[in-house]
Amino acid sequence: MNPKSSLIFILIFCLTGIWEPVFGQKFILLQRGSNQKSRLKYEIGEEFIYKTRGSDFFIYERIKDITPEVIVLTENLLLPEDIAEVFILHKDPRNSTIGNLGYLGMGGGLIFLLGSTVNSLYQNGDLSEVSNSWAWPVGLFAGGFLLSKMKYKKFRNQGKNKIQLVILYGD
Repeated sequence: MNPKSSLIFILIFCLTGIWEPVFGQKFILLQRGSNQKSRLKYEIGEEFIYKTRGSDFFIYERIKDITPEVIVLTENLLLPEDIAEVFILHKDPRNSTIGNLGYLGMGGGLIFLLGSTVNSLYQNGDLSEVSNSWAWPVGLFAGGFLLSKMKYKKFRNQGKNKIQLVILYGD
């Protein structure tokens, strides 16, 4: 396809109305209290893992549409007040920071153990000094592991936590 024909194709494509600009935005907003930094935004097409009031299991669905009253999912219509919990382990950006800090602690423990082992072998020719300093690397590794398990997993719809359906329209 030469440049002239591709330009004509793009011009026809835009003039026929097949491509229409989007002027509105719809999303679900999960917020913990009044802290705006802890907001999570779910848009149309994203996966939504939730638990309704009275059920003991999570349901995995995709968001099809959001109206001012209900969330339209692939299989259900859902009112925000019917949601008991939302599974946010993979959605919350703070989890990557917590995970990275945990990996930093575990890596520090392994490097400390490796360094003390190499140092003991180089200076003494045996592993006598490693037995004296094993608590530090084990403590660093265990601390990093415990920190990595402290990720935010669930958003509970109770107390100051709130779920809002936001529909913004442009010009």
